[in-house]
Amino acid sequence: MEIRLGTDLVYVPRIRDAVQRFGYRFLQRIYTIAEQQACGLTLAPETDRPSASLTAPPPQVINHLAARWAAKEAVVKALGTGWRGINYRDVEIQRQASGAPAVCLYGPTAQFLAATWSTCQWQLSLSHDGHYAIASAILICLP
Repeated sequence: MEIRLGTDLVYVPRIRDAVQRFGYRFLQRIYTIAEQQACGLTLAPETDRPSASLTAPPPQVINHLAARWAAKEAVVKALGTGWRGINYRDVEIQRQASGAPAVCLYGPTAQFLAATWSTCQWQLSLSHDGHYAIASAILICLP
């Protein structure tokens, strides 16, 4: 059995500034459609783009986006791969029915994990307060 840990701390105003400066391009590059919706962005069905202006998103939306950014970073740190060959959207942070966060991997990231270990389980914790969001990811695997 192998246990790996990843943790990341994000300065929330940095995420707010990126959303305000780059808008939909930033969101599309980093977050899946499901993540954007889970963070409180209402998407126009015909375009999958935010239906409201991103120049002044509500603080709660930015807090959720920052926590997911930290979670993606924590997951990659737990994998031990760095971002080489991994797209931010290959790591999706979902919510279980209980409300607990969950990790879902796609593309080369999922293939790497499946090729390296037979059975894996993630434990994920996210939090935000004031100007900071933090996430810790634990990966428990059997060879």
